[in-house]
Amino acid sequence: MQEKIAIEKIDDTMSVMRLTRPEQITSMQDSLHRLGQLNPVVVRPARSGYQLLDGFKRYYGSKRLGWAELRAHVVEADEVQAKTMIMTYNQQGTSLVDYEEAQIVYSLHKEHMLPQKEIALVLKYSHSWVSRRIMLIERLDEPVRSQLQLGQITPTHARELVKLPRGKQASFVKLIIDHKLTSRQASRLVCLYLGAKSEEEQRYLEQQPLAALDRQEEEGDSNDSRLGKQANRLLRTTRQLINQQHIFIGQSSNPPLSELEEMESAILSDPFTNLLKKAKIIQSILKRYDSHEG
Repeated sequence: MQEKIAIEKIDDTMSVMRLTRPEQITSMQDSLHRLGQLNPVVVRPARSGYQLLDGFKRYYGSKRLGWAELRAHVVEADEVQAKTMIMTYNQQGTSLVDYEEAQIVYSLHKEHMLPQKEIALVLKYSHSWVSRRIMLIERLDEPVRSQLQLGQITPTHARELVKLPRGKQASFVKLIIDHKLTSRQASRLVCLYLGAKSEEEQRYLEQQPLAALDRQEEEGDSNDSRLGKQANRLLRTTRQLINQQHIFIGQSSNPPLSELEEMESAILSDPFTNLLKKAKIIQSILKRYDSHEG
């Protein structure tokens, strides 16, 4: 059922399940101004009026424009069904990012006490998919989750920060915000921190993150004067391979590959097989440098 609803009667408390960045709202505001409301928002009846389930950017954009009402599709649903609907609506079109999915799953599990197997059944996902989403939330410190919600960092930043120990993520999220680090820079910084050989080196990375990143880039790209052109090319490529190896090991162990869904494993089978073939070729090329060889 569709009807026009006064914006002042719409409750946006479900927005905590979504990540809506300021630039996205600005883009929607421009679209609404030029084209009007093309699609209805989705709401459910609530004590104070109506609770918004889908169309948060349209809602915030229309408020900026000073609109009095929105076209809305009204559905009957309890709170558990409402959160499930947020997932359902966003499977059609622009999907939720993994952190948004995780927030919904975590809420169903912790707030509504639904077993993981039941959540998997309701959402039509595997048990391992549900488990991974819950683990993502549980592995993130509260300051990271808070800054994600405020739009100060991106979900890609968060995926890098989750590799850090609990208690250390807060200081790194501050580094990202203070120094305006990109997700790629954050990834490199986390990799350097996890590979640091001493507490002194770790402190340096936290105190001088940009200098550390610049130094790593210079060291990774610079030529060794003792080597010829071909040997320097090999040196640079080797450093790049080592860096990518660290990233691959981290991504394939957190969570482990054994927790991939059957479809995901099938899709990754060919590139993984190709990678294994290339690894064996590289191993045969470097065989004489293996200290275990006689």
